[in-house]
Amino acid sequence: MYLRYLKYLHAIVEQGSFALAANACGVSQPAISHGMKALQAHFAQPLLVREGRRHVPTDLARAVAAQALPLAQGVEALPRASVTAPDRHRLRVGLTSSAALVCGPLLYACWCLPNARRSLEMATADEGSLLEGLLQRRFDAVIAPKPRKFVHPDVVERPLYELQPQVYARKGHPLARAQSLAQLQGAAWACVGPSVSGPVDVLTEAHRVRRMPAPKMSVRCPDFASLLHLVAQSDLLAVVPHPALLGGASTLVAPLRLAESLPLYGMWLFEPRGRKSRLGPEVFAPTG
Repeated sequence: MYLRYLKYLHAIVEQGSFALAANACGVSQPAISHGMKALQAHFAQPLLVREGRRHVPTDLARAVAAQALPLAQGVEALPRASVTAPDRHRLRVGLTSSAALVCGPLLYACWCLPNARRSLEMATADEGSLLEGLLQRRFDAVIAPKPRKFVHPDVVERPLYELQPQVYARKGHPLARAQSLAQLQGAAWACVGPSVSGPVDVLTEAHRVRRMPAPKMSVRCPDFASLLHLVAQSDLLAVVPHPALLGGASTLVAPLRLAESLPLYGMWLFEPRGRKSRLGPEVFAPTG
């Protein structure tokens, strides 16, 4: 994981800004920010200092980037060097946690059931990590939200479906009868993270367009199961993009009936360019 962050640091040094570094690495700007925070935790001295609105690399950052890049490139080349031919009976799919729950049964049905020799391997992570894994051929396909401004010449992308996220709270929550985002001002929220984009972003966007203060994210959870378990036992609110994610928590939490709709949450299929798609047309069908 930290090899990726070292590559982000090198891109910042070379490109001069988070935005240009994100474009060079094929990820979103929040992915760069998250990587720098995680990397900084391992150093007593700052890697970046603020000058106005810019983050300027320190001498330490430049030294770390110069020494680490050859190592990162060498390690990343090892999987490519050791791979011979892909296993035509194995499908490796990277998904965000929500996509794994929604699309897992469909992937099993369209890949495994027609041929008993086939196997399906699913791995979950944030969008940035998944797309990097696709570029390194660790995945045959990725199903995830599309990071803003993500475009890569080696990746084919197809929209799969859009979901209407909803705000959920435990039953009996003091704000259970709230009818607008304005009535939720000051509430504490939980989300699944870290994530480059996703339900937390649609909530922030809904506040931004209405010129309201950003929601307070108090807890970041590793997956939707732990998120909903926490929401069911606290006064935290959360955005859930699909009812299929509720699982056993469906009897403990309920959606708030807000007048405002949150922005749609889009899911995309990413595959390597130049390679025949291994997923049938069933995967491209809309998911209800």
